[in-house]
Amino acid sequence: MSRSIILLAAMLAAAAPAAAQEKMTVDMSKMSCAELTKLGFQDFAGITMWMSGYYNASVGSTVIDLYEFAQAAKTVKDYCATSPRATVMSAAERALGIKMPRPRAR
Repeated sequence: MSRSIILLAAMLAAAAPAAAQEKMTVDMSKMSCAELTKLGFQDFAGITMWMSGYYNASVGSTVIDLYEFAQAAKTVKDYCATSPRATVMSAAERALGIKMPRPRAR
């Protein structure tokens, strides 16, 4: 029993540094389309969900149409594929015809 616990603890300790290295912090005002198009599905979904919440909070909307959300995410990704140097926020503005809120000066 104690060997199993020690083995499990060793396996968890070995996995901890790998998990820590996977953390990603993104300044969304600077993220480029090239960076967005390189993301895996899970990270892409997280970024697009954040952008939707950021935009919808600025216009006071609490409603989401999941079909429209998926279409908007695809539209932004398609735009980014043709404009890799654009920021993701500017791509969303151009591709979706919206105005993303700007961060407040600190």
